[in-house]
Parts: sequence; C-alpha cells; structure tokens
Amino acid sequence: MNYAKLKFTIKTTGRKILKSTIVIKCLSVVISLYAIFAGKTTKWKIKGVDEFIKNTKSSNVILVGWHSRATMLPYFWNKYINARLSALVSPHQDGQIMAHFLKRFKINAVNGSSNEKGRQGALELMRELMNGSNLFISPDGPRGPRMRMKKSPIYFAQKSGKPIYCVCFSSNKALIFEKAWDKTMILLPFGKGVFQISEPIYIPQNLSDEEFEQYRQKVENIAINLSINCDKEVGRIPCQPADMDDYKRKENE
Repeated sequence: MNYAKLKFTIKTTGRKILKSTIVIKCLSVVISLYAIFAGKTTKWKIKGVDEFIKNTKSSNVILVGWHSRATMLPYFWNKYINARLSALVSPHQDGQIMAHFLKRFKINAVNGSSNEKGRQGALELMRELMNGSNLFISPDGPRGPRMRMKKSPIYFAQKSGKPIYCVCFSSNKALIFEKAWDKTMILLPFGKGVFQISEPIYIPQNLSDEEFEQYRQKVENIAINLSINCDKEVGRIPCQPADMDDYKRKENE
C-alpha cells in the first residue's frame, strides 16, 4: 500500500469536505451554540460598557480587538449592546466559517482583509461606517503578526471622524493554542472572566506620516495593555505581542 498517496488523498478529501457550504454552516452553528453556553456559564466582570453605551448613543464607532479573542465579541455585543455591527472577515475558509458564525448573531460580515490588499473590503467597510453601522476589526488578522496593529483602523477613524474603542476579554478557564500564530483563546464554561471596553480614541484628520504612525502605535499600546490587564485580573499569565525582529527574520527565511 502506498501510504504517502493514501495520506495525500485523505488530506485532499478533508479539505474539500471542510470547504463544503453545508459543513461550514454546521460548524458555525456548533461554534455559536458553544460560545453562548460558555458565555452564559461564566461569571463576568464587565468594565467600560455603561460608559461605552452612553458615549455612543449619538454616533457609531470602530471597535478593535485582537484576532485571538474575537470569537466571543458577538456574544458580548448581543448581550450588552445590541446595535448594528459589521465585521471584516477573511475570504478564506476560516473566514467563511466566521462569516456564518457572525450571521447567527445578526452581525454583518464583510469579506476582505485588514492588510493593504483588502481594498474591496475596505471600501465596503467604509460604506457601512458612513451608513451608520458600527465596525469591528481584528487589526492583527488574518495572519499576524500577533497583537500588532495594522493601519486600517486608524485610516477608517481618520477619514470618518469616528472614535476607536479597544475591546478584550479573558477568563481563568480557557484553552490557549500556543502553536497558533495568534495564541487563540477558547473560553471554557464555569469560570470567572472579565470583559472590558476602553475609553474612546479620536484620530485627527490631518496627519503627517509620522503623526499617523504615532497614533497607530498609541492604539496598539492601548489594545496590548487592555489584553494584559484582562489576563492579569483573572490570574492568567498575559499573552504578549509578537517580537517584530523575530517575525521579520522568519518572514525572510
């Protein structure tokens, strides 16, 4: 028996199955039901939500949260805020699972990318923003580097005048996929957790390239500190951002 050929056939067949629309929809149902179950059975400390709701009654906003913690945002959004929301998702397989997952929480999924190649998605997001929808962007997605802010949220805030809010959660009961580029966190039920929204960050419209980078770094630092503080509050060793020198070296190998 040719085991190499058999292994290749199994892998190819598996990929085809996972790309099936029916399988993608079924996975999204399972993930959404699990998110609701884990969310409802966790004892949460909620920080910044009342201020967020008060400040956003008259204006929509841009939310940013790290890719590793994005799966619980729909649960929190529906439970505590319940307003119109659009989110950027990858056009690839994992992104399409996320798109169907978001739709189950009545969140509009926009195909695109937070990198420079996602022009069509960026245009659609800007239309959603200008038409009154709130936006959610994972600024280190879809492939990293982990917890490093790309330019797109700053660009949207600069052009629209809408504030940026950073969001994060953590729990003392969660699985961390250490080998994943983003160190994905999967919430486990019956734990104690914290969900926090930052104060608003406004980006001036007229900025030099140097000033733009300063604001990008400012928002990145706020999002990093929010994640670290949430982890510390539940007694978890904080997840750290990717080392950029190490990341660039691996990219060049």
